[in-house]
Amino acid sequence: MQVLTVSTDRPEEIREGRRVHGLQAIMLSDRTLAVTDAFGLRNQGVHSGNPRDEVEALPVPTSLLVGADGKVLWMDVSANYQRRTRPEVVLAALRKHLD
Repeated sequence: MQVLTVSTDRPEEIREGRRVHGLQAIMLSDRTLAVTDAFGLRNQGVHSGNPRDEVEALPVPTSLLVGADGKVLWMDVSANYQRRTRPEVVLAALRKHLD
């Protein structure tokens, strides 16, 4: 199993976060929103990208479980851009789909 994160953060911000917090996941930068748009997860609500940043919008917080064949097995899309999927919800999905 591999954990992967995608955010609009700059690569140097991601590297610093990994260093400071000791994170082990593969963390990718999606500054152009290409991955975000491929999944249809561009935030269309009131909140958009920081005006001081060149990213025009933010993704909707989403957790995905993708099988080895590339099929999405489970997906949780947040209704609130400030909320992420709770860890126990992700663990339940992992147990259901990987056991």
